[in-house]
Amino acid sequence: MCSGVLIADRWILTEAYCIASIWGPMRVILGDEWNNKTIGVHDIYSHPDFRPGKPMNNIVLVLLKEPVQFSRNIQPICLPEPGEDETFHGRYATVAGRQKLNMTEGKPTPLNVHITSLPIDRSDDCAIGVFEKVFGKNITDSFFCAGYPKRRKDACFPDSGDPFMVKVRKHWVIAGITFSNMSCKRPHAPDIYVRVEFYLDWIKRTIKQNNI
Repeated sequence: MCSGVLIADRWILTEAYCIASIWGPMRVILGDEWNNKTIGVHDIYSHPDFRPGKPMNNIVLVLLKEPVQFSRNIQPICLPEPGEDETFHGRYATVAGRQKLNMTEGKPTPLNVHITSLPIDRSDDCAIGVFEKVFGKNITDSFFCAGYPKRRKDACFPDSGDPFMVKVRKHWVIAGITFSNMSCKRPHAPDIYVRVEFYLDWIKRTIKQNNI
C-alpha cells in the first residue's frame, strides 16, 4: 500500500499519511520481483507534530522486527549531510516507484521499479503556483518541489512515500519522499516532496533512542 526507502538495517523512511491509513499487522517487502525479503514491523514512529489532515511533518520511521541482510538487490540509501541539500537545487534527481504489487501464490511481491528524473526547484520559487494553491498559507522549508510546469513527465505512481534521490559522487542520497500522490491530482504543476534534510535531527534522534 505504501512505498518507502531503507535508510539503515532496521529502518524504513516513508510518508505518515499512507502509514496512517493501514490497519492491522504490517509487513515490509524489500528487493525486486526475483530477489525479495518480507519482514514484519516491530514499531512505527510518526513525527510528533504530524496531524492527519495537515500537510506539515508528513514523515514516519518504520522499525523492522529483524535486521535486513544487505545484498545486491537490497541496499540502504544515504541520508543527506546537514545543509547538503542546498546544493541539490537546480539538479536533476531520480524518483523511483512501483506501479502495483504482483501476487505470487498468495504472497505480494514487488514488480520492477519505475523511475524518472526531474529537476529540483526551491520551495519559494514554486510556492505561489503549487504550495499556496494546495495548502493555503501552510508553506515551510519542510517541502520542495520538482518537475516541469507543463508536465512533460512526472512521478505519478499509485503509492506515496517513493524516494526522490540525488547521486552524489558514487553514492545515492535521499533528498525527499513523494507526498500523498499530489502529483497525480495536479496535472499542470510540479510534484511536491517532503524534504528529508529538514527532519535530519528527528530521524537521527528517533533511531538512536529506539534501536534494539
